[in-house]
Amino acid sequence: MKTVWSSKIDDILNSGHSLSGIGVNNWALEKSEALNALIKFTELQVPVLGGDVCELINGVIQYNYDNWYCEQMQGEPKTDFIIRSIEKAKEYIENYKGKDPDKIFFAFVPGV
Repeated sequence: MKTVWSSKIDDILNSGHSLSGIGVNNWALEKSEALNALIKFTELQVPVLGGDVCELINGVIQYNYDNWYCEQMQGEPKTDFIIRSIEKAKEYIENYKGKDPDKIFFAFVPGV
């Protein structure tokens, strides 16, 4: 059974495209959806441990092997880590340059 926290995260992410077709229990979000998800993660105080870039290739959304990650530093308060991790994700997404921006998607690894 999913926890309430997990359900809230799923509710944020499932606005994207399911990756179940490639065997992954996650969703890939368009740039604007991804940035909106970060706002919601901030409200829920959910850190972003990292993420992957996906690309629409031959009609299938799949990983293109670009990614980022953010680890909590030793002694860093969780509230500071949440803010830093979300800022890092936002910066990565806003600055990501793909060949065709309409075919780029982002998949998050949220923390708890």
